[in-house]
Amino acid sequence: MPQYTTLTTEELAKILKDYEIGTPVKLEDIHGGYGNSNFKVITTEGVFLLKICDEKNLDQLHKQVSLLDHLHNHSYPTVYPILQRNDEALYISDDYNVMIYPFLNGGTPQPSQKVSTQIGDALATLHAIPPLPELLCFPMGVTEITPFLKQVRDTRFAEHPFVTWLKSELEWIRPELDKPLPTGLLHGDLFLDNTLFDEDKMVAILDFEEVCYDTMLIDVAMTIIGCCYTVQHQLDTASVGAFLEAYNTDRPLTDGEWDCLDSYVHYAALCVAFWRFRQFNIRHPDESSADKYFEMIKRSANWQSIRLKHA
Repeated sequence: MPQYTTLTTEELAKILKDYEIGTPVKLEDIHGGYGNSNFKVITTEGVFLLKICDEKNLDQLHKQVSLLDHLHNHSYPTVYPILQRNDEALYISDDYNVMIYPFLNGGTPQPSQKVSTQIGDALATLHAIPPLPELLCFPMGVTEITPFLKQVRDTRFAEHPFVTWLKSELEWIRPELDKPLPTGLLHGDLFLDNTLFDEDKMVAILDFEEVCYDTMLIDVAMTIIGCCYTVQHQLDTASVGAFLEAYNTDRPLTDGEWDCLDSYVHYAALCVAFWRFRQFNIRHPDESSADKYFEMIKRSANWQSIRLKHA
């Protein structure tokens, strides 16, 4: 994945002066993030994750910090930013905006029933937390896709096969999105690489950067797309079943949600494919990631309807 912003040891030392986490010893790039530049920082006091927030403006970042405070008040299992000496979570400079976190041990799990059960519990717990009033709607959905389709009309992307596919899919999905379904606090991007596991035990749900207030079924479907497929993008049906059973135990899906689940799984795949296409072909052209969007088209094509028994 691209590293949007570089960081020198001199710049790191300047940042850390505002924190009480020791003096820097080592700085390492962490590749793998889609929308930020991430670094592992080793200091005289410990190991930390430094995140340069490349994609979000200050207003969005302040909302993110408020949300993390809100989750902390509800004891939600995620990692929280380390405060500066002035008790601010967000380090702001003319060059970049930074948040620093504890570096937690663990890794990204492979899909399995045990993993999916814990993720289902964690998502249902999140959806039970009252949303903040200032949150916006889902940021990768139709509110972004519709203007994007207008922007590319007179560009070389107008007839791109992906744009043609996007228009076609959106046409049949739109009526499904208009159906009234329960709303709440969403993670918005719950993929396996946004979870942290110590072997098969969940440590935390990570990266609340797409947090929003919207239809909760978006989150359910996004988690299926992000956490229940193999690395070859084949559906792991046992993982889907375990996830839905755990989630449904804590927050039973309505009949309307069950009826719309298939459409929303395709919608979730479409939204992520759109984001990746725009990100790596238009906003930040990157040849190595330019075709990443196609992974989501594969997952959408490999989806099989799964309906658990419900009252």
